[in-house]
Amino acid sequence: MKTKSLIYLFSGLLTIGLVSCEKSDIPQEEILNIEVEILSVAVDGTTSFITTNLCPAFDTTADLTANEIEFLYAVREDEKLARDVYTYFFDKFELTPFSRIAKAEANHIAAVEKLFYFYSITYPAVGPAGEFKDGDRKAYYDNLIAKGVTALEAYKATAYLEEKDVADYTKVLETIQNANIKMVIENLLKGSVNHLKASVRQIYALNGTYAPAFLTQEKYDEIISNNSFMNGKQYKRKGNQNSTNAGNGSSGSRGAVNQSGDCTGTANGQAPGTCSQSGSVGKGYRGGR
Repeated sequence: MKTKSLIYLFSGLLTIGLVSCEKSDIPQEEILNIEVEILSVAVDGTTSFITTNLCPAFDTTADLTANEIEFLYAVREDEKLARDVYTYFFDKFELTPFSRIAKAEANHIAAVEKLFYFYSITYPAVGPAGEFKDGDRKAYYDNLIAKGVTALEAYKATAYLEEKDVADYTKVLETIQNANIKMVIENLLKGSVNHLKASVRQIYALNGTYAPAFLTQEKYDEIISNNSFMNGKQYKRKGNQNSTNAGNGSSGSRGAVNQSGDCTGTANGQAPGTCSQSGSVGKGYRGGR
C-alpha cells in the first residue's frame, strides 16, 4: 500500500502568505476586458479550479462576518474529508479514478483558501489525513472508508459522499449573500455533480447499482441521464487586486479562525459566529458541525 504524498501538496502546508492573489502588469482598462475561466473539467469528470484565476474574478465586498468565516472553514474541512476518503481508497485499491479525484479535492481545499487569503483571514494548516477536530465529521469519514471493502463498495461510498455534497451545497446556496463565496460554492457544486457522475459510471462498469440517499429520484435521474459533465463559465476580471480586502498582505489580518472552526476575530461584526440552523450560512450548515 503506497502513500500518495503528492496529493497533499495543494493544501497540506498552505498559509496566508503562500496562497497569494497575484497582481498584474496589464493596464487596468485592458484587464477589465479580459474574461477568465475558473474551472477545469477533464474527460472523465475530474473537476478542478484554475486557482490562479480566482482572485481576478473576485469582487470587492464587505469583510467576512464570523458566520461566513466559520462556514468557509467547514467547507474546507468537508473538501479535506473528500480528499482523505479518495486517498484512502486509492492507497487500498490503486485505481486511477480515486487518485485523480483525490488530487481534485486537494485543489478544492486550495480554492477555499484563496477566499481566506483574499479577505486576509488567518487560518490553520490542514490537519493530517483522516483526522478531524469535529467528532461528527470524524465519524462520517470512518463510516465511509469502512464501507469500501471492495472496489465496487468504495465507489458506492464516494457516490454517497458526492451526492450528499450536491444536496448540501444546493441547499446552502439559497442563503449565501457574499458574491465571492457564492461563486466558489457554485463551482464546488458542479465538481460534486461531476464526481457523483464519475463514481456512478464506475459502479455501472463493475455491474453494480446505486440508489440516491439525499436527492429525489427525479433530480438524481436528471443528473445521471445527462451524458455530459458540467463545465464552468467565464467571469469578468474585476481589476480589484489593490482593494482593501484583496488579500495583498498590506492591511494585516481582517479575521481569524481556529482548528475547531470557531471564528476568533473579524473586522465585520462580533466573533464567534451565531449560526446554528441547518442549511444556513455558518458552521451550522450541516446541522451544527
